[in-house]
Amino acid sequence: MPQIRVIAAAIALPLFAQADEPKPFHFAHDISPLLVKQACASAECHGAATGQAGFKLSLFAMNPAADYAALTQDLDGRRIDLAKPESSLLLRKPTRQIKHKGGRIFKKGSADYESLLGWIRRGAAFTENEPGRLAKLRLEPRDGGFSAVAEYRLANRTATRDVTRLTVFSSTDETVALVHDDGSVTRRAPGEAWIIARYAGHNARSVIRQSFNEDPPDESTTTHPLDSAWLAGLESLGLSSSAEADAFVLARRVHIDLAGRPPTPDELDAFIALPPARRLAKTADRLMRTEEFAEVFADHYRRWLELPEARGEKGAEKPRNTKLRRYLLESVRQNKPLPQLARDILGSGGAGEFVTRHNDPRDRAEYVGRTLLGLSIGCARCHDHPMDRWQQREHLAFSAYFADARPNPEGGMMAGKLFLPGTGKAVQPALLQLNPAAPSAPQRRAGDELAWSILDGGHDQFGRNVANRFFGILVGKHLVDAPDDHRLSNPAIHGALLDALVREFGRTDGDLRKLIRTIVTSRVYALASEPGEGRTLETDPAARYLARREARPLTPAQFMRAVESVLGVALQHEPPPESPLARQLYVLNSGLIQGGLAKPGNSVAAIGDFVIEPAQQLRELYRLVLSRDPRPGEADAFLPTLQKQGATGLGDLAFALMASREFGSLR
Repeated sequence: MPQIRVIAAAIALPLFAQADEPKPFHFAHDISPLLVKQACASAECHGAATGQAGFKLSLFAMNPAADYAALTQDLDGRRIDLAKPESSLLLRKPTRQIKHKGGRIFKKGSADYESLLGWIRRGAAFTENEPGRLAKLRLEPRDGGFSAVAEYRLANRTATRDVTRLTVFSSTDETVALVHDDGSVTRRAPGEAWIIARYAGHNARSVIRQSFNEDPPDESTTTHPLDSAWLAGLESLGLSSSAEADAFVLARRVHIDLAGRPPTPDELDAFIALPPARRLAKTADRLMRTEEFAEVFADHYRRWLELPEARGEKGAEKPRNTKLRRYLLESVRQNKPLPQLARDILGSGGAGEFVTRHNDPRDRAEYVGRTLLGLSIGCARCHDHPMDRWQQREHLAFSAYFADARPNPEGGMMAGKLFLPGTGKAVQPALLQLNPAAPSAPQRRAGDELAWSILDGGHDQFGRNVANRFFGILVGKHLVDAPDDHRLSNPAIHGALLDALVREFGRTDGDLRKLIRTIVTSRVYALASEPGEGRTLETDPAARYLARREARPLTPAQFMRAVESVLGVALQHEPPPESPLARQLYVLNSGLIQGGLAKPGNSVAAIGDFVIEPAQQLRELYRLVLSRDPRPGEADAFLPTLQKQGATGLGDLAFALMASREFGSLR
């Protein structure tokens, strides 16, 4: 036993055994993490699908048993020399004592070298004096950074161990904070970054915030449930919020967001006439009762649920997809609660074709994960992933829920089966464990179990997914980006704001219109994206933390609706491209706007026919196209043209305004 203690000390790993106990050891806790930290098990090295130079490790060392066999048994165990440990290939190659395509990994005599040498001297066992179950990894602050501490569950106690040296660290934003191999952190710039730690299949994270040192926001009058969380987040970063956008910008913003088009001049007048505190709420309530709202949000549903547009789809898919698009439109019209929408999609009725249009059960499982839970589980189809919690076996077990039904001997149908490739062994279905503390799923048919696990299983992942998606649609920035990638290493900006959104979503039982009303009546929705007269927009320079809004291009569908709405005529052109440059060229050269201006009875021509005074013509044109009054400089520049050219000048100016960046963006 003294000899074991001496050798264990030479391994240079902090251990937690009692003074009179042998030091515990486990390959998965002591050797695998070293292979990960030195990138030996990366996709670019021996973790590649076929390994490197005849030596293959599991990707990110997520299969310690297979890696142990590769090191100790493959090729008659030639990589380990128990008789002369120093001569082991495992040590000689990474120290470049013999040729190694991977270069020098560590130096002879380094802590990593001594760890591997000590393990081989002890007989290269897989486990020795079992250390207990690795239950958790946590980060503890220390001077200049963090220590990684592993928690183990033993028979009658919990033990801890400092595993900083074996932990892989990363930062979600290295421009804000750079983390080093030893857990120390270099702070670089104002902002927020999360330090992610990875060890033996477990992950932990902790936040670093650097203040922008601006004046803190005033929360004294804040009563809105979203704004209080948002302002607290700004305060933690030392950010002040920009001013609210002016009434003209807000009128255009809320009409395009909820009706897909700019306001008419009459709607603009009505918006301006409302008391400022009630403008957004009253207008949103009115717009959400319109057919335009149903069409716009049915299209948002379509993109969320990955259904193709009507144009360009394959002939065989068209009847089914047309039916599904109609279902989405009716769901918005009827204000079907979003949890009920999810139940329909997971059920055996017509809406179930959202899932069954994917043929492979694994594709179906991944689709449900992405769309209903905001979780990308696709990596687990091929391998366990260190930065995600899902493993291959969990992916397969969840996929088994989506196998097609098959005939039973009595002539009816029974649950489908998914079989392991290459073995023919049936996979037992199992739900994703989104919350390990949740009660077990009720014993019901598969569709009901799935709906229970996604909507009622003691977690709020469906609510987080939906709230994040619609917040991004309305504000232009998702709190979790990408919206189908909610995971530990992709944290939300303003996590408390997302929590507040989820609470509102749950409080209203998943009512879409109430969720939208909550968002559009918040200060964060009303923020300016450009400075007003005599102001600057210096806060939140990169527009990362929602201290201000960021102008964004209209979508192709929004642009087409805006042109048709402004001109008051239907157009037969295809929507413009997504690319900004291609779109500008299309707008200028396709005849889209020119053709509309040439149609009899268009709204621009009506201004020339019924408004005589050029100054009033200019005002009416600006309110029609840009939803605002002309600024003094614009009036000075364009009035002489209207006075001289009349209707021709009015059409030319209308074209110029509709081809402008302002018209083509949502500010």
